[in-house]
Amino acid sequence: MKKFFTALLFSLSFISIAAFAQDQTSKDYILRANLKHENKDFDGAITELNKAIELDPQNKYAYVFRGDSRAEKGDYQTAIVDYSKAIEIDDRYAIAYYYRGNLRFKMQQYEEAEEDFNMVLKIVPLFSMAYNQRAKNRVKLDDYKGAISDFTKAIEIDPKFVRAYVNRGEARIDVHDLQGAILDFNQAIVIDPEMADAYYSRGYTKILLGQKQSGCKDLETAQELGKVETHFLIKEFCKENAPPPKRRW
Repeated sequence: MKKFFTALLFSLSFISIAAFAQDQTSKDYILRANLKHENKDFDGAITELNKAIELDPQNKYAYVFRGDSRAEKGDYQTAIVDYSKAIEIDDRYAIAYYYRGNLRFKMQQYEEAEEDFNMVLKIVPLFSMAYNQRAKNRVKLDDYKGAISDFTKAIEIDPKFVRAYVNRGEARIDVHDLQGAILDFNQAIVIDPEMADAYYSRGYTKILLGQKQSGCKDLETAQELGKVETHFLIKEFCKENAPPPKRRW
């Protein structure tokens, strides 16, 4: 009798496990994948997402999440394939265009990235981060006027977007608007007094304007805030009798 009940319990357990496996949904796998992604277990996340896609091949979210994990591993080409599949499923899925555009930017595919950011902003016209990213891409395309316009739009949407001020300031340096650049770096520092990049860029710009003492003070602040490469500018331009930096124009 005891052996019978043991066998029965074993059989019931097996049936329960099989039923549990059958009850797993694409959403369950995606939730587990997200946890693994957050813990930087990208391979584990991809495995879970493969299962989600097997259950639901039209799940656009699973493709985007798998693309994210693949991108974190540096596997940009297959990540782009995943983002593209999500777009194939839903051609108005803005975040898939945005992530694909970011990867294309990293891969120096600037024309293709421009197309993706254009689509994002067509679908979501008030997406400040997409304006910022398209602006950075336009700098790479030497479209400084378009870049400054996009940075400005990002700031209009989000007046506290500190990175957009720094980026616009750096673009203004490229078009010789040093005073305008200083104003942008000033505003970035007002928003975030510990923004090392803002002090770094403002310091360099001040030195270009002949304000060596104030510029070097900014560079020292940037270095204190952890911007390591500042050391080279300080060594080059802030030592006694150092020549002024050459302008890029």
